[in-house]
Amino acid sequence: MTIFRAVAIVLVGIAALGEPVAAQKGPALADVLRAGTEYLAAYAPRISGVSLEEAYTMLDVSGGRVGGTWRLTSDVVLLNLAGKIIALRDPFAIDNNALRPREPRITALLIKPTAATWEQAQAYAAESFHRFQAGLIATLNDPTLALQFIAPENQSRVSYKIDGRKRLDGVEVVGLRFQEPKTQNPSYILKTRGNAAASGRLWIDAATGRVHQTELSVESSTESARIEVTYARNPTLDLSLPASMTDTYEMTESTGGLQNMGAGGFNSRRSFDCRASYSNPRLTPIELVVPK
Repeated sequence: MTIFRAVAIVLVGIAALGEPVAAQKGPALADVLRAGTEYLAAYAPRISGVSLEEAYTMLDVSGGRVGGTWRLTSDVVLLNLAGKIIALRDPFAIDNNALRPREPRITALLIKPTAATWEQAQAYAAESFHRFQAGLIATLNDPTLALQFIAPENQSRVSYKIDGRKRLDGVEVVGLRFQEPKTQNPSYILKTRGNAAASGRLWIDAATGRVHQTELSVESSTESARIEVTYARNPTLDLSLPASMTDTYEMTESTGGLQNMGAGGFNSRRSFDCRASYSNPRLTPIELVVPK
């Protein structure tokens, strides 16, 4: 009985030692959100003018089969637009066929931005829209899009919670999940054609606020999408930059036009699997002051 009692005491002691470890809590939601917000505020001006070469592949998988494949190669320029990070895409080849001479058109325009050069830069980016096989793809395939959901001006429109932990690039990160609440008269941040609500998760280093990975989902009665972006540190620029993007899309379209859907028009469901990789980062610092 003495031996058994001694063993029991040892086991209880081991269990007691393990309790504080098991009970350890991760960082508080407010601290993670604050770290991410502060990181974004410092990151936006530093990244403004970074240009990446994007290789973007689209597969039409409507009906469960591959109906077509397209490969678009572009310059993607990251910009700080009053604290909001945006990406302007300027394609230069499709399916390895040149669309234009290879030159950094957008960065060349915006080194000394004016109202005219800003308008022209947007016009170059708009040229790419018809290269995508669906409007939803053109609307959502910005690799920095999920960062908008921790922008200070959007935080009152989004709910947050801590959701998960893992290691990325050798760093412990936590998942900051966000959700746009669905309301009776919705006005959602991304303003897709089907007025889709967004949700997702940012994988953040709670100590530095650095974003290592983003997940973004949008959903409405006529469209859905999921976009996942991984970031990697570029040692030359000392910046964390998009490295890859995986995005999928589904949308309902009508041969009779959106106004005829369900009223004589023929509805069809289109699906796309897309992939992008980013390489050859360059930095031409751009301080963008957009005229009001």
